[in-house]
Amino acid sequence: MILSASRIDYSDERTVRLLLSRLIEPEDNLFTGLREWTVPADLLRLILEGGSSPPGWPPGLAERLDKRRAGIQLRLAQADPEADLAAGAAVDARFLIPGDADWPASLDDLGSRAPFGIWIIGYFDPRAPAVSIVGARSCTGYGSQAAGQLAADLARANTVIVSGAALGIDGASHRGALHVGGATVAVLACGIDRTYPASHHALIQTIGLRGAILAELPPGMRPTRFRFLARNRLIAALGMATVVVEAAVRSGSLVTARHAAELGRAVLAVPGPVTSLQSGGTNRLLCDGATPAVDGRQVLAELGIEVSAPPAPRPERSDTPSAEPKLDPRAVLVREALPTASSGRAAEVLALAAATGLAPGEVLALLGQLAAVGKAVRTGGGWALRR
Repeated sequence: MILSASRIDYSDERTVRLLLSRLIEPEDNLFTGLREWTVPADLLRLILEGGSSPPGWPPGLAERLDKRRAGIQLRLAQADPEADLAAGAAVDARFLIPGDADWPASLDDLGSRAPFGIWIIGYFDPRAPAVSIVGARSCTGYGSQAAGQLAADLARANTVIVSGAALGIDGASHRGALHVGGATVAVLACGIDRTYPASHHALIQTIGLRGAILAELPPGMRPTRFRFLARNRLIAALGMATVVVEAAVRSGSLVTARHAAELGRAVLAVPGPVTSLQSGGTNRLLCDGATPAVDGRQVLAELGIEVSAPPAPRPERSDTPSAEPKLDPRAVLVREALPTASSGRAAEVLALAAATGLAPGEVLALLGQLAAVGKAVRTGGGWALRR
């Protein structure tokens, strides 16, 4: 359905934010300026219908907006909130806005630079402590090992690991958290229905099952250099601290660190060899006052997070068959609502939510648990019970 300005319901907050996220690129300076003076519904009305500037506005904002209105009208002609929601639903994504139960309140610290909304696949607890880990795509073996071990240490302590799903340090961080059964969040610089980089398709799918995938761009949007840079502010905002593992002197990871510092978040860096180009930026951060990050327990202590006792050692392997892992009672509820794979049928997340009385995000997280122990499989656009 193609929209015109006259057919927009400005009282529908979700539709307004869907449209604004389609019309406006993240970190567009003109609109971050406008957002300091008006609410989303009035901003959309002003963009589409024009009119004089409200009293008290800084001079020049309305004139700059007038010059941009023709280009925005071209985008409006292709905007369709219902189609965006359908495209999101096709990949089990939902669109969150401020006020929703799952909305990450830490994003509100961005003020006028906060996203209008967030597309999310999966679930993570936005109230849980979170640490962002970033670094070089072309990392060294040292950097990859350090990132994976640091993420694993933090994840064992129930800290959510946030990163960008990129090659190198990002991927190592996500894998480190997943390896110990921890929660991790990938923030994409493209639409939620795209996988980038393509070589991380399996990793990103796993993150969606056992953690969450986030994107502020509407479905179908491709990644660009500027969108990567804009995405970095979300990674910085979601974590109570940002740890840079490896970064050259000119690196997007240092942009993330700068965003974190501007938000009042802690900035830490993993020391690296002075002979390594990949550690030039991190070592400079340390010289400028960043806190050294040595291991997970030290990072948690720096952040004032109580460190729990280390996990009990695993029992020695025996020749007797291991008992079936004990499932969360809610997971059992979901399992019993699944059709068998041999039946050729599959249940969608919303149908399972209706059958179990659980929230869709909760159902998706429990399906991830069932898949991890071989009890559920994704098939035919839904889920089925694996025998």
